[in-house]
Amino acid sequence: MKKAKRKKAIPNTRPIVLRSTVVICCVVLALIAFFYSCRSKRVGDGIFKLVPADESGLDFVNRNVVTDSVNILDYLYFYNGAGLAAADFNNDGLQDLYFASNQGENKLYLNKGDLKFEDITKKAGLAGTGNWKTGVTVVDINGDGLKDIYVCVVSNYKGFKGKNQLYINNGNLTFTESAAKYGLDFSGFSTQASFFDYDKDGDLDMFLLTSSVHSTDTYGDSTQRFKYSHDAGDHLFRNDNGKFTDVTQGSGIYSAPIGYGLGLSVGDLNNDGWDDIYVSNDFFEQDYYYVNQKDGTFKEEMKNAFGHTSLFSMGNALTDINKDGHLDVISTDMLPEDIKALKSTINDEPLDIYNQEVNAGYYYQYSKNSLQLNVGNGSKFVDVSLYAGMSATDWTWSPLVQDFDMDGRKDIFFSNGIKKRLNDMDYLKYLGDPDVVKDFKTSRFFDKEKINLMPDGQVHNYLYHAGEKLKFTDISEGNDMRDTTVSAGAVSIDLDNDGDLDMVTNNMDAPASVYQNMTMENAKDAKPVYLNFSVKYTALNPDGIGTKFFLRSNNEVDHQEIQTSTAYESTQNNNLTFTFLPGDNPAELMVVWPDNSYQVIKSFSPNRKTLITYNKSQTQQTTDMVGLITNYTKQNAQFSSISVKASILATLLQNETPDFNYYNLLPHTYLPHTPPVAVADVNKDGLDDIYVGGMAGDDKYILAGNKAGGFTKIDVAAFAAFKNYGDTGAQWADVNNDGLPDLLVTTANHPLLQEDKRQPVRLYINKGNYQFEYKAIPQPVQLASKILFYDFDGDGRKDIFLSAGVSFIDYTMSAQSTILLNKGDGKFELASPKAYTEITMLNYITEITAKDIDGDGAEDLLVASEWNPVQIFLKKGKKLMKFSSPLLDDAKGWWQSAAVTDVDGDGKADLIAGNWGENSKYNVSAKEPLYAYNTDLDNDGKNDLILSYPYKGKYYPFRPKNDLEQELPYLKKEFLSFQKMADKTTDDIFGDQLNQNKRLVVNEFKSIFISDVLHATVAADLPYMYQQAPIRSVTALNNKQGDVLLNGNFWGVVPYEGKYDALGLVTMHYNKQTRQLSMPEYWVNPLFNFQEMTTPQLIKTAAGDSYVVVTYEGKLLLISK
Repeated sequence: MKKAKRKKAIPNTRPIVLRSTVVICCVVLALIAFFYSCRSKRVGDGIFKLVPADESGLDFVNRNVVTDSVNILDYLYFYNGAGLAAADFNNDGLQDLYFASNQGENKLYLNKGDLKFEDITKKAGLAGTGNWKTGVTVVDINGDGLKDIYVCVVSNYKGFKGKNQLYINNGNLTFTESAAKYGLDFSGFSTQASFFDYDKDGDLDMFLLTSSVHSTDTYGDSTQRFKYSHDAGDHLFRNDNGKFTDVTQGSGIYSAPIGYGLGLSVGDLNNDGWDDIYVSNDFFEQDYYYVNQKDGTFKEEMKNAFGHTSLFSMGNALTDINKDGHLDVISTDMLPEDIKALKSTINDEPLDIYNQEVNAGYYYQYSKNSLQLNVGNGSKFVDVSLYAGMSATDWTWSPLVQDFDMDGRKDIFFSNGIKKRLNDMDYLKYLGDPDVVKDFKTSRFFDKEKINLMPDGQVHNYLYHAGEKLKFTDISEGNDMRDTTVSAGAVSIDLDNDGDLDMVTNNMDAPASVYQNMTMENAKDAKPVYLNFSVKYTALNPDGIGTKFFLRSNNEVDHQEIQTSTAYESTQNNNLTFTFLPGDNPAELMVVWPDNSYQVIKSFSPNRKTLITYNKSQTQQTTDMVGLITNYTKQNAQFSSISVKASILATLLQNETPDFNYYNLLPHTYLPHTPPVAVADVNKDGLDDIYVGGMAGDDKYILAGNKAGGFTKIDVAAFAAFKNYGDTGAQWADVNNDGLPDLLVTTANHPLLQEDKRQPVRLYINKGNYQFEYKAIPQPVQLASKILFYDFDGDGRKDIFLSAGVSFIDYTMSAQSTILLNKGDGKFELASPKAYTEITMLNYITEITAKDIDGDGAEDLLVASEWNPVQIFLKKGKKLMKFSSPLLDDAKGWWQSAAVTDVDGDGKADLIAGNWGENSKYNVSAKEPLYAYNTDLDNDGKNDLILSYPYKGKYYPFRPKNDLEQELPYLKKEFLSFQKMADKTTDDIFGDQLNQNKRLVVNEFKSIFISDVLHATVAADLPYMYQQAPIRSVTALNNKQGDVLLNGNFWGVVPYEGKYDALGLVTMHYNKQTRQLSMPEYWVNPLFNFQEMTTPQLIKTAAGDSYVVVTYEGKLLLISK
């Protein structure tokens, strides 16, 4: 135990005014340097120590009591636990603790110092009323300098009674319940409340989060969210001179029966000075992102600003995780880390149900924790949780984000556990048994034994240590978090006033956990340096709720805010702690007050609590808060964004028969989801035109560029004759050397029907004036996936290369690509199968381009493909010679794109190769590759594909049991339950049946850059933000800056994997001063923020240069900067 003396708040607090004398910054820098020179290793030191209840006196237990009338079968949130609050209720400088109890009495514990607590509930009058209590919020509601308590209650359901309670602090450690007096005695399905000044009138308003229950009103399409439900819907209360008025209707806040609200955070996500709201919703309803419109209303912007969310969203946190001056969003879910739990529970929905929900208007959601980085100043967030390594922490409630070891980076704690696993697949199967269903329906009595059959869900709490580049390491075991618990609400506060942050959790059926932070003790004489701030604002808002801090150091800008709700159903005190990287030091602090005035402070008092008092005369005003904060954070920005223009030229039909319908164990889809487009100046008028392809039965036509800067649709008779053909690819090239571009189009034949006689390739000869003539050419045997015009035989004419597509019958089958030799006048003949085999025998080609790489005047070939390395073929005479380099040959990836250009301006050919990226569940490395086996496992004459991925040194099938059983029904009999198969390795399940000779390997998923690729000895990974999604194309912009346009994202995966949407269109350049590649500049526009897109094609219009792309959802967009 620490032996710290009890400390008072007032003597240890120094008010700041701009003229006060304080310790100068050089002292802070010296202290930081001393601390980092003396400290030893960080991870594994034991940051936290669990303090036993018999030592602390914190004996609170949230007991979960099953009865005939109250149980998990009657109330779906029976095991969700409750929140807690940390605040100094008697103003003695020590943080006290108040716990909510679902069914029993709430408890208030007075902090006596030295981590000793006394239960004073009875005296305080805070036991609470109501059958089911949930969240706790602390706020000084009446401005008397004393902390008051608001408690949420569930009522009007299954016999639950009671109303939300507001306990006014009397100043003598007694409280008076006054909710009705203030208009806050709400009765309904309350979860948590947050107080903030949303309308900027100076007083504190309230947002009330509620959580629905399953009823007939909760089923149907997404239009249900526009219905009103008093009990189940969220509410906005405006403070009108101390009396709260429900202004929900007309405010833009959804108050619907389908909102299963579990997490609530308030903060300024777009840095405009006005507080926004983030709500985490459980089940099928999306999370809500409410952007403050500054007129008393909010606008829900989830689909415009987020690519996807967690599916079973629970607690959340708004935090500047990477210290770039922008608040990011962490939302928790219930994806298990443990392989047995993972394989035996239901996580993401089957593809057909997922598609039904999306088509019904619900949003994209995946069962995993989300770490949504704010890359567009509140207009674009990208989820990097899989890359960060903290996506799977099981049944997770509270995320607490603080620099717990005070090394300058923010760590993450997750409270965890559920009393019973409601989503266990075997138990759900048991409940679906007809005899069991009949028993439930006919029994007059509650059957406790049936509930006891549900598996236990206790899990240890998780602590993740932050490393460089947003990588996190699980250090739970070394920090007294080995024991399994059911921990719900959580707070991080300095309980013993030593400067580091301790933690407390509200546990079910066990004493509350107190984690003592040992950082200061471990540091001994080399104490970490920190700054700690609180504020004193106005009489109506004395604690300065909504105050924003931007602390700028040499390398970062840390954005923190004073708000009233945190994590899950909890509240912690209003002190904010800032820490620093080694060698860094605070430069200045910008404080943005709730009235949107601001002041800049340049001198600080380290390692003590500092009170900043609002003084209007010392503040400044601005009419452009976004501009002010943008300029303040700009020099420390890690990446940037630009708003670009985008317009819809056409909406195209999508492919409604995805690859998974042909074979559901494919790694991902290969057939195009949308028709192709191709750009060329068809009539040679100086303006580019667009060929717009179509699916089978859809029109194919040309959009001709006109002098007004727009496009005119032109129907072509030669195209109409092939209306029943579905286009997969299109390219223009002058194949007959008449100066006019001709058009080659590939067709999607049905991959499993041999009787589909549609020609795979169509050639249209340009006769001028938008007239075309169909020209018959030899046809490839295999479905063509990629087109390349290239002079293979050196006769000066463009030949045609058609890469073979993936076989849905035998995934590893070596299909030969086709070369059509150009004989002039639009005539082609098949090249000999023995010719150019170095090219034609390549498989899984994703991109093939021609470019003079070695500078000899002849075009060489660059090939990107899956399960292979990136390959270069140099043209020497009439032969293609494969270039060999360990940098390329040893890196087998799922390469999606490759381009050679002079990125660094040294006149030499550099390579940028776009891979699958690191933000995935595969976790691929050279030591632990990803394998694919292809063999006939069920003796039906067709090969079956098994993806096998590494987990803790062993290999397991990537896809879950129910997916495997669709293709391999014999597994149902071999493994009668999910539990029996859950922890079985790939070898355990399939053994000698796997064909090692037909095994494919991937050992590299990172996208790379190689300077001077033909002579290089070192390859560099692209900066980490480019690793967040597959890079589908790389386009040199050929400007003075040497910018390269990267096109990321991929949607053609099953829900369990989750669509890749964290890149979009981004520009990258080489910084000659730092000799490094830049971080991304995100192109931001709601029409394509998170879309998978075709390769951007430059198009010259009368209005200037733009780009055309087709999105996954079938929109043909014209994009300009």
